[in-house]
Amino acid sequence: MTVDRTVRITGMEMKETINQFEQDRRSNGTRKAVRSLISEAFLIWMDALEQASAENDESCRVSVTRTECSLDRDTVIRITVGMGEMLSIRDAFLISAIVDEQRASREFLMDFAERPKQPSNAQRLEQLLSDAFRDPSARPDMKRCDQAINMLFDIIDMIPKPYRAQPFAVISYIMWWMGQEGAIAAAISALAIDDQCSLAAIVCSAVERHIGPAWTSET
Repeated sequence: MTVDRTVRITGMEMKETINQFEQDRRSNGTRKAVRSLISEAFLIWMDALEQASAENDESCRVSVTRTECSLDRDTVIRITVGMGEMLSIRDAFLISAIVDEQRASREFLMDFAERPKQPSNAQRLEQLLSDAFRDPSARPDMKRCDQAINMLFDIIDMIPKPYRAQPFAVISYIMWWMGQEGAIAAAISALAIDDQCSLAAIVCSAVERHIGPAWTSET
């Protein structure tokens, strides 16, 4: 499954999926609507990350390189709509890139996307982020992160500009997590589209204050 970059996704296609998602939420509830929207897309995304992790080794590259996107057109639309409609969905995709599947399983991340206010889900996500941020031994899986960034850039290439803020914000956070200078550029790109994008604003603030994950101070 590859993206056909010769045919861009239209705003009408995006709006149709958004409308269907909103209708599903009213008719079936948020949990079922979220699962219907992203469950298959999330599995495809996770498979791509796991494949990249399996190829990781000590000589892995640090710089971001472009690879062929493994996401088809429908998956691109569903991921983009999910990220834009619910921040819990965006955060599930983000966490999947910076935390390995042993610590953050697919089942947990999907459940968080569906039920972010469930106390056990919220507490666990907060703990995952805190541990990853404060533990100097929690080094990024560079190939996993690169794969996520590559897929997100390919998504951005396919979707209309008004829908690019959250993918750019996720890229900015992952790059910040990796200690890459491109984080601020991606965050600014997100804010140029949506000046209320809080994730991008957080990355900008962290970079400006020279704050990074604990592992970066050990290098």
